Amino acid sequence: MSVGASDPVRHHPPRGRRTLADRTAAAMVARRKLVMLAWLAIVLAAVPLAATLNGALSGAGWNARGYESEQVRHELRRDFAALGAEAAAVVVQAKTPEGREAAVGTVLAGIGDDPAVERVTDPRTQPPGAGLVSSDGRTTLIPVHLHAGSDAHLPEAAADLSDAVDRVRLPAGASADVTGEWPVWADFNESNEKAMLKAEILSGLPMMVLLVIVFGSLIAAGMPLMLTAAGIAVSYGGLHLITMVTPLSVWSMNFAMMIGMALGIDYSLFIITRYRAERASGHDTQTALATTLATSGKAIVLSGLALIMALGALLLLPVMVFRSMAAGMMLSVLAVAAAALTLLPAVLAALGDRVLRGRAARTGPSEARWARWSSGVVRRPALGLLAGLLILGGLALPTASVELGMPGARVVDAGYSSRDGYETLTEAFGPGAGATIYITTPQATASQVVQIAQGRRGVAAARTVTEPAATGRLVVQVTPTTAIDDDRTADLVKGIRGDLDRAAPQALVGGPAAQNHDLTRALAASAPWIIALVLIMSLLMMLIVFRSVIIALVSVVMNLLTVAGAFGIASIIFQHGIGASLIGIDSQGFIDAWAPVFFFAILFGLSMDYQLFLLAAIREKYELGGDTRTAVRDGIAATGRPITNAAIIMVIVFVAFGVTGPIPPTELGITLAIAVILDATIVRMLIVPASLAVFGDANWRIPRWLDRVLPTFTFRH
Repeated sequence: MSVGASDPVRHHPPRGRRTLADRTAAAMVARRKLVMLAWLAIVLAAVPLAATLNGALSGAGWNARGYESEQVRHELRRDFAALGAEAAAVVVQAKTPEGREAAVGTVLAGIGDDPAVERVTDPRTQPPGAGLVSSDGRTTLIPVHLHAGSDAHLPEAAADLSDAVDRVRLPAGASADVTGEWPVWADFNESNEKAMLKAEILSGLPMMVLLVIVFGSLIAAGMPLMLTAAGIAVSYGGLHLITMVTPLSVWSMNFAMMIGMALGIDYSLFIITRYRAERASGHDTQTALATTLATSGKAIVLSGLALIMALGALLLLPVMVFRSMAAGMMLSVLAVAAAALTLLPAVLAALGDRVLRGRAARTGPSEARWARWSSGVVRRPALGLLAGLLILGGLALPTASVELGMPGARVVDAGYSSRDGYETLTEAFGPGAGATIYITTPQATASQVVQIAQGRRGVAAARTVTEPAATGRLVVQVTPTTAIDDDRTADLVKGIRGDLDRAAPQALVGGPAAQNHDLTRALAASAPWIIALVLIMSLLMMLIVFRSVIIALVSVVMNLLTVAGAFGIASIIFQHGIGASLIGIDSQGFIDAWAPVFFFAILFGLSMDYQLFLLAAIREKYELGGDTRTAVRDGIAATGRPITNAAIIMVIVFVAFGVTGPIPPTELGITLAIAVILDATIVRMLIVPASLAVFGDANWRIPRWLDRVLPTFTFRH
């Protein structure tokens, strides 16, 4: 025994004492109709809000709050609205200059009276230096100021403009597409809705088939789907209510549904499987529910809490989009966990013995196979641990060469107006036409700002484009030679800012390229704090739950390796393009800059899921028997089948969302699927049993001073 450490801890509740699980089970049995009616009322109230959520969400929110580009955006809106820095652009192209002139006139006539249009700039009345006509005379830009009450309504206005342009009957050989920041988000919203519908269809049938196979009963198989639908409806309703107070990004829908579907079915599997096993052992409904809630129920609470804590750390990011995604997922986790712990037990009690029909007692062969496997690992634990660590370490190696970047209009698939318009724009006017840099500066330093910009490598043009405002400031427009998602454009923004800090310190640099650059800076500045917070909270939770310094530290390290391994494989697919065609995407040549910190929080929280379920089962067995190797064997045997089934369903959900959505949700869906596979195989099958066997009874020891200050938590029932 180590000095200053207590004996292996085994906490047993006093005999006859009713636990929270006992009281909850009794309430679910006695008041099952009331619980189900309460949930029905909540869901019915949430459905109208959920059905109209998409229209309440915004395509905005990618600006980093408090950074220079945001200051420029506000200044351009306030003092230089006529410039139309955020205007949509109708890109008109024809085979000849004469055909282009005719097409421009037709488009102007077709959109002039549209309610979505506040003002149109006629390119035919602008001087040649305005840059609205391409050098070959075949392509023209028509700047359109959109009419909307707020940023949240700008994508809708852009969609209405695109519809108006689509209705225009163009001359033969001419084309017209609408592009720009808000048209991109309008098309993203549309593709987002289609992708979610496809994902539901693509994942729905395989999930139902697997659930029927798992339970051997349509009634039991239908309950996870019922719970998931209720949880998602409630979380969507909650998101809609939040939009009445603060804007939320449309991205919150994707991630809320993806996490809600995966965890809803995941949690249901563990509750139903344990309940049926307890009933098959001869216990009555209330006793079986009490045991289920004391074991699987506690694991669900801890799993949900771990994920909510990890996602909550993302609220530190000064970017509305990421806060929205985190809020959406946190609401989904909370809703499906609440449904699993209240609605599901009530339904199980109401169904009685009907839920027992099927495969409740056919777990013997599966448990025997898992017991044989884990027994083999614990006989040679050092070998198993080394093999697992080498595999995860090898998979993590590609993270050392990850290239980060920020996407542009190519976040939308080809075939949408904003993407096609962007491609036409950059082909006709150069790659930098979609990466305009706006510099607001006092009039006295305007000429110096232009000279500085023109002197930088990578600048195609720089000129003053406004008269001085009442503030005495004006706008210099800089057009790069490189695209918005090119690293050289970000370097250009950084270089211009460095020059202006010395020569014209009152000048501010903004525009789309600067917004991307500032967003990357905000992510880099917040990442260490977020990662540290997630690690500390996870370590503290594991200490409280398992009362073991060794298990807490090993669990955190294992989760870090799982995240690194999943991200390493993701970089191979999304950065290097290996296998990208199999999921229907073109490699961007980089990983989205927001992925490391955002994916870390989600993956770390999610990797705690199976870790908690597995370790909770092992701890439960240890508290009953007191032998580590036996507890490892029995715990893995008991959880092998349900964890495998839950992992398969999670992978189905994540892959379905990955292969049907735009690139950012695809990155997350595929990466989450990879993480689940690593968790359910290498971590569960090798690292966990091997590490527990290596440390033996030391796993359950804790310094006496720490044992006294930590609250008591037990999986005994």
